[in-house]
Amino acid sequence: MKTTFSAHALRIASLVLAGACATAAMTANAADFTGRGVFNFKSDSGCPFAALAGPANECNRLALDDADTRAALDSAAHTIRFANPRSYADKAIVGDVLLQGSGRSSGGQRVPLTFHALLSRSGNEWSVSSHAHSPIGGEFSDIRIDPYQVVVIEGSSERVVLTPTQISETLSKPSLAARFANEVVQVRDNRTGVAKDADITVGLGLRKASKSVARAQFRAPSAKGRELAEAMRQGNWSLELQALSGQIPRQVVQRDLFLYGLESHPQLQPLLQNGFRKNEKLVLGAANGKGYLRYDGRQHEFAEADASARAFLQDSFIGLVLGWQQQQAPLSRAVADAR
Repeated sequence: MKTTFSAHALRIASLVLAGACATAAMTANAADFTGRGVFNFKSDSGCPFAALAGPANECNRLALDDADTRAALDSAAHTIRFANPRSYADKAIVGDVLLQGSGRSSGGQRVPLTFHALLSRSGNEWSVSSHAHSPIGGEFSDIRIDPYQVVVIEGSSERVVLTPTQISETLSKPSLAARFANEVVQVRDNRTGVAKDADITVGLGLRKASKSVARAQFRAPSAKGRELAEAMRQGNWSLELQALSGQIPRQVVQRDLFLYGLESHPQLQPLLQNGFRKNEKLVLGAANGKGYLRYDGRQHEFAEADASARAFLQDSFIGLVLGWQQQQAPLSRAVADAR
């Protein structure tokens, strides 16, 4: 499975900057899905932060980008089939699969891992690109992830485009292209002293030559040192993302707004149309148990803030890093090569 450096780096940056959007994910109660939407289904291998996912462990995800895309989920056979009869003039993402798992780091620590595959159509042809998210760098062993295969329908036949072995290998031993991509994604831990709340800056570029693109913070002032779910239950928390660059592609922002369910939110229409401006902030939070969303200096009540933030912390690269950091001791140096 070939993943180019530019595509991987852009996906990392986009997940960082657009990840604060909420989720419109629907629990998968049926095997067949049709039309534009985002759907969650059970992970038998566990979720990155179990308390956030709830007892059903529904943290795997299917996304269908338009009304012409269909997917069939067979959880017993661990097979996901995609179909789309439409011919596209230009290459277009038509769906994705996100599977949650874990692996053991070289230091022996069990680490949450996410496998993410994007399915695209150009003309009548299918293509797939995939990559892994992890809160720390390096190779991983003892991979635990549901053994799904992904199949695409081509006319009257079907073709397997991802196997369980390929998925496990993507998580355990990233390809040379993916390794190179990760070299230019720098994650810096901004915490000092005994600060507990997660605070990171993400940059693109090689080490000292990297350019900062975003800062992300999770604050829970009334629940210092507690795990994410308990912190959020206190009813006073915030998840803040700030764009440090105005060069994030607008189409990437638009898709992430779709994935997290905010593309139709009235307050976010300027973001949907224009993308992020440099130094612009997007905040989800709760004050005394009441959710809110703040963008462009204006704040509105948002009852779904808790559910939105929970989904972001589990599904996105930056959320995975924030959630992991929130539960680890502060670091005295930058965290590099995070995936």
